[in-house]
Amino acid sequence: MSAQPAPRRIAAWLAQGLNGVGPRTDFHKCLQDVCRVAGARHGSFTMRHVPGVVGEDPFHVDTYGERWRQHAEANAYALSDPLNGQSDRSNQPVDWSELPPVRGKPKRYFKDFNEFQLGRQALTVTFRGPLGDRSLLTLTCEATEKRWGASKHDIAAAMSVLHPALHGAVLRVRFGIEDINVIRLTPRERECLVWVAHGHTSKRIGENLGLTPATVNFFIDAAVGKLEASSRAHAAAKAVARGLIPPPR
Repeated sequence: MSAQPAPRRIAAWLAQGLNGVGPRTDFHKCLQDVCRVAGARHGSFTMRHVPGVVGEDPFHVDTYGERWRQHAEANAYALSDPLNGQSDRSNQPVDWSELPPVRGKPKRYFKDFNEFQLGRQALTVTFRGPLGDRSLLTLTCEATEKRWGASKHDIAAAMSVLHPALHGAVLRVRFGIEDINVIRLTPRERECLVWVAHGHTSKRIGENLGLTPATVNFFIDAAVGKLEASSRAHAAAKAVARGLIPPPR
């Protein structure tokens, strides 16, 4: 039985960690962490396209286990996208339970997937980067049909935070491509936004950090510009959503 979905703020903490992973990162473990935080049973992540890299699906990782991978290979199943490109054409999460009836190999795939007890329900989401990069994230869970509605909402919310962070980490670590969606805030900009998220004024933030209010405003204004926010409160909210700063307690 999968864990209950964690609060969104925990997903933001994990996204913040993914933004800072290094060259020895174990992405299988990262995906396990994503599943745990989202309340999912299993997960699959695939880079579908990377600029300058020849070939389909240049990177794939899943938590389904070796027994399933051997079975899928023996039956020539597509490990990365059993939806035959349907998710690539959608801007919304694709709910496997809402797919139209299929025949042939896709039908056998879903039948075997259920028999291996990899998850009664599943969501697949496509992330598209500005460089033409594209990835798929699938998360499964054991929710019954009656409970799937609420579980799907929680999992989709976690995916919206974690998928971009995982995508950017794989691009950076495995392919040496800096994800231009990742916004780099300086330590002082992050510190100031943390206090903004807690509702403090520039004067109070300055007292906490040993800075003048004018200097605090300088760092906050810089962060507002980088985040393309309309206000300091908006900047703090966007920084939390992107996993750049921890959510207020």
